[in-house]
Amino acid sequence: MIEIRNFSFAYAPEKLALFDINLQVARGQKLALVGPNGAGKTTLLLQLNGILRGQGSLRVGELDLKDDNLPAIRAQVGLLFQSPDDQLFSNSVFDDVAYGLRYQGLAEEQIVGRVTRALEQVGMHGLGQCSPLQLSLGEKKRAALASVLCMQPEVLALDEPSSGLDPRGRRGIIRLLQQLPQTMLIATHDLDLVGEVCSQVAVMDAGRLVRVGSSETILSDHALLTEHGLRA
Repeated sequence: MIEIRNFSFAYAPEKLALFDINLQVARGQKLALVGPNGAGKTTLLLQLNGILRGQGSLRVGELDLKDDNLPAIRAQVGLLFQSPDDQLFSNSVFDDVAYGLRYQGLAEEQIVGRVTRALEQVGMHGLGQCSPLQLSLGEKKRAALASVLCMQPEVLALDEPSSGLDPRGRRGIIRLLQQLPQTMLIATHDLDLVGEVCSQVAVMDAGRLVRVGSSETILSDHALLTEHGLRA
């Protein structure tokens, strides 16, 4: 579903953020990106739908990442930012979730149906008329995810989906991610989430891909995790 080859990105000539990344993610696979702060995890996620543009080859499904394909790729890749406040800006949860659909020009009947299903999917049925300001952090993260899911993407790129949540909210997000069928790339420091949700792990550090392997193999390598700033 995703193929990245010889891919690099620099925020400035002297600040290389990604260096020679080679990574493949199969359709339906859930892969975690782990590593210390500044490893390049978020930067890599932002390449997937062209918010940032690096050098090399990046392919989503049958489409190469280039200008002509950007609208189609962005329809396939749903991006969830670390802070839900970056995605929630309307007066109601319903309007936030419906925003992308209205931008596409869908009929209101279709919008209502898809928004309702997305809110049910994330366990927020009946909260559509609430203001985002009334929501807890966990509810905000679910609402932001609903705004992505209603667009029916094939790939989910999730940045720290469990960060800042209390134990109940964290368990809810883990259960939800376990149930979703989409191909996923999850940037996270939460290794318990990785063990429960992801089948594969890519360890990153200083913009480089250090190791890729099964969750069982990577999470049991305490020396590797410690070396790259992770709690074993």
